[in-house]
Amino acid sequence: SSGINAEYGALRDAVPLLPTLTSSVILPKTESEKEAVALREGDVFLQNVEINSPAVLFPRAMVLINSPEYIHSFIRGLVVSIGGLTESLVKASSSAFVDYLTEHDEVLKAVCDGLISVLVSDHKNDRVVVPLFKTVELMLTNVILEDELGSEFIARFVGQVKLELKGCGSVVKLLATLSPLANCLQFSQNSCVLSQIMLLLCHRYPRVRKGMADAFYTALVTFDDVINNTEEVSQILEETVWEDPNDMEELRAKRNNICDLVGVSRPKLLKSNKPKPKTATVEQFDSYSDLVGRAGY
Repeated sequence: SSGINAEYGALRDAVPLLPTLTSSVILPKTESEKEAVALREGDVFLQNVEINSPAVLFPRAMVLINSPEYIHSFIRGLVVSIGGLTESLVKASSSAFVDYLTEHDEVLKAVCDGLISVLVSDHKNDRVVVPLFKTVELMLTNVILEDELGSEFIARFVGQVKLELKGCGSVVKLLATLSPLANCLQFSQNSCVLSQIMLLLCHRYPRVRKGMADAFYTALVTFDDVINNTEEVSQILEETVWEDPNDMEELRAKRNNICDLVGVSRPKLLKSNKPKPKTATVEQFDSYSDLVGRAGY
């Protein structure tokens, strides 16, 4: 199918310039002599490798993370594979990614920088951005980042998420941001994450509100002491019917209570440029238009 062909195209993108790796002239920079030798020996890295077999190729290709020349293209192709539709491709790329980062913590900063770089270069390109959100979730749930590196990464990540979601009407893309954002709460400098979560708790789409509340609640159960007043916040999240389309004022009141409990500013109301019959103000992300068709309601 065209979808599968596209994914295998992404797999080839993930290992750009593979034929040149046997050259003694064009070589990635590597952290260890062992990896450098593996790259130089074509029979180890390239020859006898089934290029269309993800389970064989990805574990060997992960060494390209060490290369400043190739890392951007490699990560771009890798995230599309991790967020793909073919089970064998998703499993092989995800497993290779997590295993390599777990065994080589010295590359974690380069990977974090690479993910942000791809998010910037592919701004509003959902074919890359949505899988990248899934890749960030995979990394944050399976790889241990030091708090300093994690806090630095999530500040940059949330900044790009805000840009991606500005004016976004894609429910698929919105839903893909929820778990990564919630997992960002595990780091100490998480106020920027909380502010974005507060906005999404009163999003115009019921599925997004419910999904954000569920992801937020799960994060509070999973991570210790990530916010103030955890018990009170968890109770509000659990008892509120966030998908209720008929009482947004009540939902905002609940959300604002959570803002006060966790110590972040309440989202401000924005003046609407278009006259409305019942109200003159709307909150950012609060319009309920075009839900049908986009969200499947």
